[in-house]
Amino acid sequence: MSNTVSAATVVLAAIRERVAALHAALEPETVPPNASTADTDTNTDIGTDVAAEGGDPGADFGADGGSSVTVPAAEDETPDDDPVLEAGGSDEPDVERLAEALADLEAVVTGFASLIEGGELAALRAELAWARSTVEEARALDGTVEVLEELVEDLDPALRQGPVEARVGIVVAARTTERRDAVTGMLAQAEWTSLLAHADQLVLSAPIGGGKPKHAGRVLARALADADTAAREAAEAVVDEDGPEAQLARAATAAHAVATTARITRVALGKQARRLADAAEALAGAVEDRRRSEAVAHWLVDLADLAHRAGEPSFTYGVLHAEAGARRVAADEALTAAVAAYTRPKLRKGLVDAA
Repeated sequence: MSNTVSAATVVLAAIRERVAALHAALEPETVPPNASTADTDTNTDIGTDVAAEGGDPGADFGADGGSSVTVPAAEDETPDDDPVLEAGGSDEPDVERLAEALADLEAVVTGFASLIEGGELAALRAELAWARSTVEEARALDGTVEVLEELVEDLDPALRQGPVEARVGIVVAARTTERRDAVTGMLAQAEWTSLLAHADQLVLSAPIGGGKPKHAGRVLARALADADTAAREAAEAVVDEDGPEAQLARAATAAHAVATTARITRVALGKQARRLADAAEALAGAVEDRRRSEAVAHWLVDLADLAHRAGEPSFTYGVLHAEAGARRVAADEALTAAVAAYTRPKLRKGLVDAA
């Protein structure tokens, strides 16, 4: 990196780019800006918590995408038409794009929090966490549905009993509508307006430390080391506590913060940052797969209960649940391997010295 570029300049450029991407995510026809510091996308499924259409409005499917709570099948839940696996139209927000923009901005302000001064940073971080809790649920739903549809598609036709595709379509359509309505409602709230105002203010006037170019490498390395420490703690907690949902969410967020911070600091830290970014992205991907496998298993329990209450065979859902269980085992093994790879000391050799 040029010795005329300060850490503050690098961080401000990263913030500006991601605030612009957040605004662009709200405008369907706008192409988001491309930049060399853009990091690889990592998803953080949080699951869904929407009851099936016609069911008990008090039934909570939980943050992990399902629960043992069941609801009786209403008349409009009885499959009699072709399944509708997608809901919504062009007027709805692009959930995937919005989720990525929010996650990237949160990653930047988390990874470089020690360099950002000003009392409004805490408010922005709280608002980002609030918005992501809604948007990530909608995005996680899409990911869970993809896995569920793969399981159904790969199912031996001889094992299909009852209107499986139609049952899945009914529940997917209902939950998708509710999740996307929640995102639309979030965008109309005063908290969202405040989030955008705080993000714009951060670009315009927030003081950012690290103003001396000669100290840029050390300052950026210290920020990356801090983000890495938080991610290692979160990753180790996932393995130690057998991956409860709250720990998985924390690990996914921390891993994405490291990946984003490392991609940005690569201008100063080179291969050290690239290797850490790659490992963090692998960790985030493993966490995502683990969370999806858990969510699909919960969905299949709920689908079996709904089918049973509607007088349909539930055998097929048991077969699918066994397949989902195998995916869960594989996801657990992959997550354990990803945590081991990320936490090995050799990965960050030299980072502490640079900081």
